Amino acid sequence: MLQSRGITDLLAAEKEAQAIIEDARKRKTKRLKEAQNEAKTEIEHFKGDRDQRYKGLEEQQLGNKTQMTEKSNEETQVKIVSLKDLYETTKDNLLERILELVCDVKPESHVNARLG
Repeated sequence: MLQSRGITDLLAAEKEAQAIIEDARKRKTKRLKEAQNEAKTEIEHFKGDRDQRYKGLEEQQLGNKTQMTEKSNEETQVKIVSLKDLYETTKDNLLERILELVCDVKPESHVNARLG
């Protein structure tokens, strides 16, 4: 009888051990799922922060690009006005010089030309 009681105690202890192991496995599985969910949440938060930072930098660069384009256009307009003014002040003198060079031809024989 003592022997059967020992076997019964061992079987009960084995069942209890199995229950403890099963409970530990369930807790482990539950904790893994929680960790995965926490990781997903953290990744989404990280992505959101990075996207927000990227958009901020993108807006800053596009703003700088727009300002640079406007500044370049203004400088171009100033140069165009300056060149037109220069053209207006020098065109009469230049035209006289061109006409003088074209119309006042002094005929000369070429150095390689043979006389006679």
